[in-house]
Amino acid sequence: MKYFNSFSNLTKKLIIATIAFLLYGYLCRLVGLYFFWESKTIGWVLFWLSVIFILRDRIKDKKPNNKKTLFEKLGIGLSNFVIIIKCVLFFATQQTTVFASAVNFIKTNHSIQSKVGIVTGIFIVPFGGMSMNTSSQGSSGQADLHFIVKGTKKYIDLNLLMNKDFETNWQIEIKN
Repeated sequence: MKYFNSFSNLTKKLIIATIAFLLYGYLCRLVGLYFFWESKTIGWVLFWLSVIFILRDRIKDKKPNNKKTLFEKLGIGLSNFVIIIKCVLFFATQQTTVFASAVNFIKTNHSIQSKVGIVTGIFIVPFGGMSMNTSSQGSSGQADLHFIVKGTKKYIDLNLLMNKDFETNWQIEIKN
């Protein structure tokens, strides 16, 4: 508790918000509450922001005593890198053909519809990855995309593994 009290008020509030978002995100899945499932994703982004603020507070505590802060600065750099990559994944992925293929698959797949009902919303989770190769033969690639699929009956977390060869469209495999 003493260590927690050494943080700035903003850092304390950020830590509490992070814990609240993460707890709610996991608990709503556990108890079947179909409201604001995005909270888990937001909680993880807040986690990385909390790391930055905690390390910033540690730097402020160490500076007056002329202690080294290299590891704290490296941690802040790593956290910023993770946040930037997640933001790029979130926004850039939505502009690709793989995303369009995945959304079309989710909306038309009978297995998914039998689980969730009519699909009312699709939220991409900035987790996973994609790689594409383009040559004179065409394009090929692989993707691992994570979604929250909202339906009239319930919500599900969905992981799609996707492959594309030079002469084919995206082939999709559901991985849960």
